[in-house]
Amino acid sequence: MFQTGLAVLCALLLVSPAAWAQNSGTVSQAFQTAKQSVNPEIQTKVVSVYGVGTPAAIQKWYIIFYDPSTPSHGRAVLVENNQIVKSYPANGGTTYSAKLTFDPSRITSEGPALNAAQGYAAQHHIAYDSVHALLKQTSVDKPFRWKVDLLDNGQRLGSVYVNALDDSVAFYESASAAKGTSSGKSSEGKSFSHEVQKTFLGVGGDLEEIFTGDRTVDR
Repeated sequence: MFQTGLAVLCALLLVSPAAWAQNSGTVSQAFQTAKQSVNPEIQTKVVSVYGVGTPAAIQKWYIIFYDPSTPSHGRAVLVENNQIVKSYPANGGTTYSAKLTFDPSRITSEGPALNAAQGYAAQHHIAYDSVHALLKQTSVDKPFRWKVDLLDNGQRLGSVYVNALDDSVAFYESASAAKGTSSGKSSEGKSFSHEVQKTFLGVGGDLEEIFTGDRTVDR
């Protein structure tokens, strides 16, 4: 009996890492789940991926595909625990461009980006309890980057921009700089923030609509 129980325990220990990986809700897994709800012809045309979670892991993913059949040319798919929660037109107050879609093979793991944000926050003594993470192509000639918002009790403290190719920190933008109250903000930060502002505003409206049934963020 003891040997049988030991064998079962060993088997559980061996499979547990795979089980943890399956339940981790990575962006790659979320995409594989989300693409099942859209037509094959748009599965390789991603507009953006947007995640909400803790400093160490994302719990909810919003995958936006380029879909010319919707007014905004975007279709959002909400994935949680590797399950499709909702698929709907991404009516965020902007029209998505086919030129700024990217192949899903370019989606890099969110783990290193979150780690880079944690490292930057620790180095600069920034305490936060949640994140919003966005990966999108803002321009065909601009670097492909993760934008990791650092939040504490729902208040955005700033954003860490992480290069998707090598997971290095490109720059940090404080919340005050994003509002234009800091003269020390780099021109690169200003440009990037302007390009992603509508995307975040639109997704913010989508989030609000999902959870409250109302939409006031971008109206």
